[in-house]
Amino acid sequence: MRIDIPDQSRVIARYGEAEQVCTCLEELAELSIAVSKMHRMKNQDSSVVGAYYNLVEEMADVLIMIQQMKLIYGIEDHEIQTMVNRKWARQMKRMQIP
Repeated sequence: MRIDIPDQSRVIARYGEAEQVCTCLEELAELSIAVSKMHRMKNQDSSVVGAYYNLVEEMADVLIMIQQMKLIYGIEDHEIQTMVNRKWARQMKRMQIP
């Protein structure tokens, strides 16, 4: 997955690290609500257009905030990729049928 997110340094400098960490938590909560709503609507065979676009919007917000958290806490892409690889390998191991 490759999504280009503009440099977030100016945003962090403008609002401050503490404020952006709080904003990240808020955006994560909003994503959780959007996922839940999308799930409920699909299970009810409702029109999901509005829920779909809200989900996409909240996912974008969280990706932006993840970029900010990487900058605030000095986390490199390769560190995240290593963790993703570990978690993927663990999931594949769990899925193996004896």
